[in-house]
Amino acid sequence: MSIKITARGFELPDYFETFVKEAFFKLDKFKVSFLSKDVFMKLEPGRKFIVEIATKSDLGKIESTGEANELLDAFNEAFDRLERQIIKHKEKPLAHRAEKCEKEKENLIKEEEETLANR
Repeated sequence: MSIKITARGFELPDYFETFVKEAFFKLDKFKVSFLSKDVFMKLEPGRKFIVEIATKSDLGKIESTGEANELLDAFNEAFDRLERQIIKHKEKPLAHRAEKCEKEKENLIKEEEETLANR
């Protein structure tokens, strides 16, 4: 899957595209299949960079933003937020299922005990 990188208001440094690809390579450890990866970068007046990352994957649509005076700092902030959201989306259903399974198990044990007590 290719990464769409858009820069507005400034010229994108040559090394930055490689830096972004290497950063997204780190997300392979989560075993998420991405449908699209978009990185939007803007230079606001006053030398403030805003980086927005939007992804579509089997986890759904995940977006993150970062702001800083340096481009790398803004990207790292947005990427860290994206990584935390991916972890949250992957672990949340497991936590709910585990909790639900425990409750179902308790209910089944109670039902069995009641049936055995009625015999």
